Amino acid sequence: MKSLLPAFLLLLCLCCSTASFAQNQKGEVKGKLWDATHKEALSYATIAVYTAQDTTLVTFRVSDEKGNFRVPGLALNQPLRIVITMTGFKVFRKEFSLPSGNSELDLGQINMEQADHLLDEVIITSEAPPIIVRKDTLEFNANSFKTLPTALLEDLLKKLPGVTVDGSGNIAVNGKAVNKILVDGKEFFGNDPKVASRNLPADMIDKVQVVNDPDALRRDPDLPVNEIPQVINLKLKKGIKQGAFGKVYAGTGSGSRYEGGGILNVFRDTTQVSVLGYSNNLNKPAFGFEDISRIGGFNRSGMNSIMVRSDGGFAVNGISFGGTEDGIQRSSGAGGNFNTLLKGDVKVNLQYFFGGINAYLNQLVNSAQSLQSDTLVSRRSRDQNSENRSHRIGGRLDWKIDSVTNLSFSPSVVLAQSASNQGLFTTTFRSLSEPLNSSDNQQVLENNTTTFSGNLSFDRNSRKKKGRIFNFYGSYNFNDGDQDQYYQVLSNYYGLDPYSETLDQLRDNVVANTAINTSYSYTEPFSKTLSGVIRLNSEYFRDKNLVNTFDLTAEGTEPLRRLPELSDKVERSGWRNYLTTSVKWKIKELTLQPGIRFTFLDIDNSFQKLRPIKQNYFYAFPSLTANWKGFNFSYNVNVREPSAADLQPVTDISNPLFIQYGNPGLTPTISNSVNLHYRKFDTKRSMNYWAYLSGTISNDAVTRARTLNEATGQQTTRPVNTDGNWQLNGNADVSKDWKFDGKKQFSLTASMWVNYVKTLIILNETRSYGQSISFNPSLNARVNLNDKFEFNESLTLGHRRSVYEDNAFQDISFFTRTSRTGIVVRMPKRIVWEANFDYTYNSNIAPGLRKDISRLNAGVTFLFMKNDRAQLKLSVYDLLDQNISAYRSIRENFVEDFQTQVLTRYALLTFTYNIRNFGGKVGGTNTFFRF
Repeated sequence: MKSLLPAFLLLLCLCCSTASFAQNQKGEVKGKLWDATHKEALSYATIAVYTAQDTTLVTFRVSDEKGNFRVPGLALNQPLRIVITMTGFKVFRKEFSLPSGNSELDLGQINMEQADHLLDEVIITSEAPPIIVRKDTLEFNANSFKTLPTALLEDLLKKLPGVTVDGSGNIAVNGKAVNKILVDGKEFFGNDPKVASRNLPADMIDKVQVVNDPDALRRDPDLPVNEIPQVINLKLKKGIKQGAFGKVYAGTGSGSRYEGGGILNVFRDTTQVSVLGYSNNLNKPAFGFEDISRIGGFNRSGMNSIMVRSDGGFAVNGISFGGTEDGIQRSSGAGGNFNTLLKGDVKVNLQYFFGGINAYLNQLVNSAQSLQSDTLVSRRSRDQNSENRSHRIGGRLDWKIDSVTNLSFSPSVVLAQSASNQGLFTTTFRSLSEPLNSSDNQQVLENNTTTFSGNLSFDRNSRKKKGRIFNFYGSYNFNDGDQDQYYQVLSNYYGLDPYSETLDQLRDNVVANTAINTSYSYTEPFSKTLSGVIRLNSEYFRDKNLVNTFDLTAEGTEPLRRLPELSDKVERSGWRNYLTTSVKWKIKELTLQPGIRFTFLDIDNSFQKLRPIKQNYFYAFPSLTANWKGFNFSYNVNVREPSAADLQPVTDISNPLFIQYGNPGLTPTISNSVNLHYRKFDTKRSMNYWAYLSGTISNDAVTRARTLNEATGQQTTRPVNTDGNWQLNGNADVSKDWKFDGKKQFSLTASMWVNYVKTLIILNETRSYGQSISFNPSLNARVNLNDKFEFNESLTLGHRRSVYEDNAFQDISFFTRTSRTGIVVRMPKRIVWEANFDYTYNSNIAPGLRKDISRLNAGVTFLFMKNDRAQLKLSVYDLLDQNISAYRSIRENFVEDFQTQVLTRYALLTFTYNIRNFGGKVGGTNTFFRF
């Protein structure tokens, strides 16, 4: 099981064989559609083939731009009926069969006659066309696409041609993102498409209609065609006005493992109420991110900040929903959300959430620092217990004042507390054999933070002049924090003159930040192809960073003895003002918007011990955006002043082996950025092409200048301004979907990610540019055979190389390989088998650490009660009992390997009950039990 490449190649062969067999074993019918009235080809008409006896849909196609069509994969010696439909034209019907000796039928040119009265044309219900293409609407007949009895809307969408749904539930139609789903023309649980796609049962839906987002076009009439968001409108067989959905679950397992929780959403007309609660010690979020965003209501109240870990843990707006810490964790939380639509088209949302984590971290870090003559190696062992608690109260108000005016306001309050108790033991060697130092650092941290924040937006279009737009956006953030850091440190320095030192101190850091931002923009059209844009951004900020350090060696002394040399206060306040003027020029498919951005910075810095520093800066830089067909290009220059923490002149000696200094003389960083984006969807081949390239050159960037005492191994860092820092990122993605008879699906995605970074390294008297380049090609495949068997495979290769101009640093190179395999089998009836296998490999790991790690998770689910409302699942985590998580990091002339203890193997039995079970197939990436 060291590598999954053979299995992956076997999968490709299997899928290619399936595709070949599906398309070549049977006959076909073809022809050309002609508009008899206007004497031109008839494109985008629907050609559907049914069995003549019971009108069961066999397959369908859409005519191309020249009116040609070809329908392959038809059974031989079977009576069939072809039905051709197009809005505004009479229906064409013809019965036929394909004999064994002549498996191809050419209907030649078919003259389609226009209907005098559309209502006079009667379409038999069983022959309703699978797809209808109108001028501005694409409509699917849901009954033409078979799904499981318990399928959700998302399962139906995956079967529609041209529609893709990724693993996170994001929907795209012909390569364009869907940003809203309506039900009978009305919003359903706000603007989040996943609320409908992952909760509404597929058998309630009659029609799926797709149109361009009119609001997006109203805000920007010059949006590139491939960037226009899509809106899906669902026509239901029966109205959905009230109800409830959600789930409750409880599980227990070996090693005292457990999980429990519930999430419930009740809705009536335009009012929805959501509640949730959870607790587990499984190192995972209690609910999926999609559950929280759609059922929990965050997509209605807004997400100001999102943190997602690669292993699945996440936090939203400062609230952790589990799995956001390293090590072994216990997560708990609860909350509620209220959403309603008032008179006057006013939408109101209120919410409260609490999240907490208790974590134990046992981590080993090996750090190798290349020097001119040898290598400095530090090994750090961390043993830490921590707890975090967060409360958030928030809301949102959206008011559509009239057809051209919108107002939105979303305030919030977050109260956060954290505490940790850790022991950090560090040893440093020269060339792995000569000891330089050791340190035993015991620390207790206590932190309290209160944050008030909010956003206000207003936009208005002109009734009198198309394209005249005014927008306002404002935000505020008031943050107060107080951190107490107690540390007792015993440091030993070896060599020719060995000595030891001890510290017993308290470092109290009080932080207060205020930020108020406003943004105004106005667009004035001069003609159909030319318009002017002016934008003003004004930001007021005030930051305070107070550090007081106290000596704790004299126990019982009141008050504590303050250490002036390790205490100081920094206060910074000022304004950032940006004025951008530009013109937007549209020439056929090309849109150009050149402009000039004027930047004004007015900053006052004050210190307890130093003279005040006043900084006034003025910059004028060009900007450019260009759109042509599928290409989008932008160039801009950003200016950012240093943080108050970097300006703080107080020395941080809480870790005597790694001392940190501040620098009050730092100046703003100027970054020149270029972005190029390309997107194309080939409708005929169902292929999606996507590419992205971005580059940044930064001058006066903040770089950490380091000093190293080679006799003791003690290091210091100090932020300084440096020039010539480069960063380049590139990503390309090609994907294709195959959908056979609505029952078999296969998708293949090939990607390439490239990253290049050039930074200045300052170590003692050596100044050297380091260049790091990474290549990461990947291949992903997914197979679904009639929802009975699913196979998902991903393989990513990586090559990282770092080179240095100065021979004092050694070049570094290593390879990685990561793969993930997932299998779901839904046989026999009401039994679901699933397994996930993850594998990682690194070619260059420090001695004593593992090069490769494998993790196998498996489970079986039994479905019972009406509509499979209840589920009983037995799952086993880490069947191979690896108990280790490892990764490698490279920065400057450092190579760091992290190895963290994680959960040991355990078995878990979980019962889940779906409240008004809207269904959904069990198993796969969206299963409730997330590995």
